[in-house]
Amino acid sequence: MAPVKRKYRTIYIVSAALMVAMVGGYALAATTLTTGPTQSSNVTTSPTSGFSQGTVSSEQLVVLTAGMAAVATAGTQAGTVGLAGTPTALAACTVAPCAAQNFRPVAPGAPTVGDWAEQIVLSVTQPTTASGNAAAFDFSVTIVYELNGVPPTTTVVFQGYLGTGSTTAAASEAVPVFLFMDLGSTTVLTIMSLSLVFNTCSTTTSCP
Repeated sequence: MAPVKRKYRTIYIVSAALMVAMVGGYALAATTLTTGPTQSSNVTTSPTSGFSQGTVSSEQLVVLTAGMAAVATAGTQAGTVGLAGTPTALAACTVAPCAAQNFRPVAPGAPTVGDWAEQIVLSVTQPTTASGNAAAFDFSVTIVYELNGVPPTTTVVFQGYLGTGSTTAAASEAVPVFLFMDLGSTTVLTIMSLSLVFNTCSTTTSCP
């Protein structure tokens, strides 16, 4: 298969303070959260040109509960190169408001209860069954943080694969999708930067 040509562009930069304020509408739908310290950075989202499957609704630091750690993985990695993988399709939403769906990235590994984690909430557009426009997408999240706000910094990269699936409702629906990313530490930390890159996959069942 010929390589997929990717072109990135930044669509927005939103202050973390604003996004933490936004999270309240979704947090209770996922599980009980322990909120973390205020994040000092902005979040940059860069999709492929024309990417329209999802947008970032909110993000915040949380302490992983057993429920968060036990959620399903967002797809599976195919080999070790790039973002090639098999997406997990979202469950069909039959009527708004759609129930939240929870995942953890397939990489770098299984989460640990009690660790600090980054929670990102996506709003994923699920098309109608009749429209036939279900699509898959991959994502790569790069997080740079400091323990107790003191250098040196640690960088961790998470990857995953999701498919929009199709709704049986009369119109397309927005599905809230929670991603829980274990940062591997029980020590209070400060997020220095957080970058998300999304790409539309070549088919509904295969990425890239």
